[in-house]
Amino acid sequence: MLLVAALLAGCSGDGDTRSPRTPGDALADAGFPVFAPVLDGAKAASSTLSPDRVTSDYGDDRTLVQLAEPDDDLCAALVDVRLAGDTCEADRDSVTTSMEEMGGVGLVRDGTLLYWSGLVTEADPELVERAIRALREAPAASGDDLGDVTSATTTPVAPEQEPTQTEPPDEDPVDEPLAPDDLDVATAVATVRFLAGRVGPREATSAAHDRAARWVARCFTRLGYNADLRPVGVPAGVSWLGDAVPAGRSVNVVATPAGFDATEPHLVVGAHLDTVAQAPGAEDNASGVGVLLATAEAAAVRSTRLPVVFVAFGAEEPRGPGDDDHHFGSRSYVAALGPAESRAVRAMVSLDRVGVGARVPVGSADDSDPVQRSLLAAGRRAGVATIADQDQRSSDHWSFVRAGLPGARLGSTSYAAYHDASDVPSVVSPAQLERTGRLLLEWLAPR
Repeated sequence: MLLVAALLAGCSGDGDTRSPRTPGDALADAGFPVFAPVLDGAKAASSTLSPDRVTSDYGDDRTLVQLAEPDDDLCAALVDVRLAGDTCEADRDSVTTSMEEMGGVGLVRDGTLLYWSGLVTEADPELVERAIRALREAPAASGDDLGDVTSATTTPVAPEQEPTQTEPPDEDPVDEPLAPDDLDVATAVATVRFLAGRVGPREATSAAHDRAARWVARCFTRLGYNADLRPVGVPAGVSWLGDAVPAGRSVNVVATPAGFDATEPHLVVGAHLDTVAQAPGAEDNASGVGVLLATAEAAAVRSTRLPVVFVAFGAEEPRGPGDDDHHFGSRSYVAALGPAESRAVRAMVSLDRVGVGARVPVGSADDSDPVQRSLLAAGRRAGVATIADQDQRSSDHWSFVRAGLPGARLGSTSYAAYHDASDVPSVVSPAQLERTGRLLLEWLAPR
């Protein structure tokens, strides 16, 4: 099967854990001209290298991406690193993007596209001009100019472990049925560490949420899915503990397998990507996104009983007290379904807080329902301890159920760090992630 951690290592251009390389080896992976701009006195703190891309972190959420021999359409060349829903204008040699107070700018030098992202232009109107000047004046890079260098070809590991080299995954799916043993929990664990440990709080309209969404989209793309970033408008409101949250745009990340037809019977598996404003959200809900990616990875190379759509929902967290004050991303997804597409959704499962406890809660929006019962049965077949949870409407499955579509939830064990700054990666149990993932794979498997 696919080597999950190897693919996960290739998802991120801005902060996932990879194997450090020496400065002398730094440019060995890049077979194209690479430059070393300095912006406002800042040099690259760290860089990730691959044969056709160098991504450097300059701090303050500023990232420099250098692409080898971009297509004539520079906006299209940058689609996986731009802000979701931004405006992009380009000619043959330069590109400018904008999204509210955020922006990006790039130009082509010696066949390399250099692009700054994460520029906060509202408070500093002259920043774009300085960024362009930095690109034009940048000297050719040496290994010492790129900061701590990592490669996109190694497995993400815990800091105390030695990195291990991995073989590239097979390109073609294996025609074998999905099974619980296909889960690699390392993908889920690495996801929790990145989202909660590196990105941190991901309020639905924030730049951090956009960063996380682009990262998840790249993960899906590396696994062979078609990843679509779909904007979601959300209102201002009041979140947990009375925190004011602004109006703005969030985003759903929707991943579909090759050849997918939304009017044919299929399943939907989702997990919300956002957090409340003060929480890094390891359990709520990097744990759900981690199991989502681990499941997508396994399903990419195995057959499932029906095609599966994987969705990282934006704006699940509350912006008020009522049903209409949260679950904005999943409600937007359901509202966009046409009649034939709605009929084709055979079941939806929401992964929400799935990394705490010793049993997997299986929630129904009512006393019980067929999706909940099928998940409980899958748990028994997989040897996973479960607990039935009734009247569970506090996750994205409720958006489907209230629209007349079948849905259920995995997760919801209570824990002390709920919606708190202490919701950090150490809260999450890898064993519980594995239990949830194994149950879900059994539920998706052909029978």
